[in-house]
Amino acid sequence: MSVADYASRIRSAILETPHVVSHSLGYEDRPPVAGIIKGAATFADGAILHFKEYLQLNPNAIRLKYAYHYVTANGSLIFRYDNARDPAARDLPTYPHHRHSHTGLEASSGPPLSEVLREAAALVKRP
Repeated sequence: MSVADYASRIRSAILETPHVVSHSLGYEDRPPVAGIIKGAATFADGAILHFKEYLQLNPNAIRLKYAYHYVTANGSLIFRYDNARDPAARDLPTYPHHRHSHTGLEASSGPPLSEVLREAAALVKRP
């Protein structure tokens, strides 16, 4: 799979997500077998999901590193998923995968971006 094909799948997932009003998506090939995807999806209430993934692409896409950072319109953290080697998350059973929220660190299965988009859409504040 090419990084362009993977980016196309991400774009489809974003476009299928309720309450997304705009998005940006970029990608870079990192020859010979890697790529980077990054972008953001803005929701109807102004909240933004920033995302980035570093991928191994031979023969299938394997997500090596990721971060999904969801913030309110004024930039306050709602949640963040990542697999950074955070020392504070070292005791979690899913380490290095973890979730940040206003209540602290939590274990995480390391969900794909499509699931994180659905979670963010479910939190959109409607007038």
